[in-house]
Amino acid sequence: MRLVFPIILFLTIFSNSASQAQFYSEGNYPRANFYNRMYQPRQTVISGDTVTYRPRWFFPKHAKIQYAGNVGFLSVGVGYHFWDIYEATFSYGLLNEFLGGSHVTVHTLSLKNSFFLTQKPWFNHFWPKAGIMINRGNTNNTFRKLPPHYPESYYFQNKVHAAPFWGGEWYQPLKDKHLTGWGLYFEFSALDAYLLEAIRTEYVTMLDVWSLAFGITFYFH
Repeated sequence: MRLVFPIILFLTIFSNSASQAQFYSEGNYPRANFYNRMYQPRQTVISGDTVTYRPRWFFPKHAKIQYAGNVGFLSVGVGYHFWDIYEATFSYGLLNEFLGGSHVTVHTLSLKNSFFLTQKPWFNHFWPKAGIMINRGNTNNTFRKLPPHYPESYYFQNKVHAAPFWGGEWYQPLKDKHLTGWGLYFEFSALDAYLLEAIRTEYVTMLDVWSLAFGITFYFH
């Protein structure tokens, strides 16, 4: 039953975004003029030279909503694209009694570094990706430095983690003025502490440490 909520949420947001995107393009949306002014290139003169710039260059190039994947039960994030092969996403994830049924509330901040593994998508739509996340979790029992009452190296610190991941996204382009497309993706990720346990012990295997995530991405001009 816990899977039903994020799936319904993904579909609802996508439906609303798609309908709003059509309103933006047609100019019928109440704030259409505001968005048009925000996108319109502008010019300024610097030392006698005319420079053209876009006022919203600092706006994110994509937004993501993700279920699971070591970034809380549900997470949201925005990001940017660089050099056609790399994208960075900053996310906030939440796990609590309502989202995930946990008695402990966990707030997670994440920087996801994704790399495209191919120059062109497979089957014209599927992009294989891999990378590494840097996650910082905060609860009432997380620590960056081992508390003094624990023996040295008794526990792995549990506040900051590196998490390699791999997966892919099915991308669907949109003919819209503000949205270039949307995509559904999956990812397998593993925290560094779990990988270390899988390497140095016989009780944890590599098959045990990977977490599966699903998400939806909206891409902006």
